[in-house]
Amino acid sequence: MVTFSALLTMSLANAQMPQTITAWTDKPKYNLGEKGTLYIAFYNDRDVAVEIKNVTITYADWNAYINGAWVGNETRKVSIPLASGAVYVFSDITFTVPTDGRAVSTVVNIKIGTDRGYEHGGSDINVADTPRYMEQIVTLFTVQVVLTIVCTIIIAATIFLSARRPQVMWRKEEKAE
Repeated sequence: MVTFSALLTMSLANAQMPQTITAWTDKPKYNLGEKGTLYIAFYNDRDVAVEIKNVTITYADWNAYINGAWVGNETRKVSIPLASGAVYVFSDITFTVPTDGRAVSTVVNIKIGTDRGYEHGGSDINVADTPRYMEQIVTLFTVQVVLTIVCTIIIAATIFLSARRPQVMWRKEEKAE
């Protein structure tokens, strides 16, 4: 009996209320220029229904002023009614990892505006670390392979030509009388 009551209280102690905003990505790491999907789940933990008005997503380390516009953030205007205790998942939010110097792992700040106020949350997007000078290493290996092939052809041609000597023509000497 004591064990059974201990198990009941243990499961209640481990139960947690869900967070208001939970975010995750479709992959754990991304490469430069790769596209990804950001999923955002909004849990209405209020006692009344709310209407989601907008979602603002800011990729903290990807913000930049490029070609006369700010990039690295996005605001979507929506009108989504949500009952008390209900969850809505935004699953159509896509992003592309920058290919320039901003391509680092970043924190994603999420702000969801409702008719009852704002909720804040966040997540991380991890960018795979490329070893330094990797492009130069690949170029060196390519040059080495090409040079090996060229040297092999030269050695083969040298052996072929040295084994194939032209026949020497012997002329008879004319005797002087």
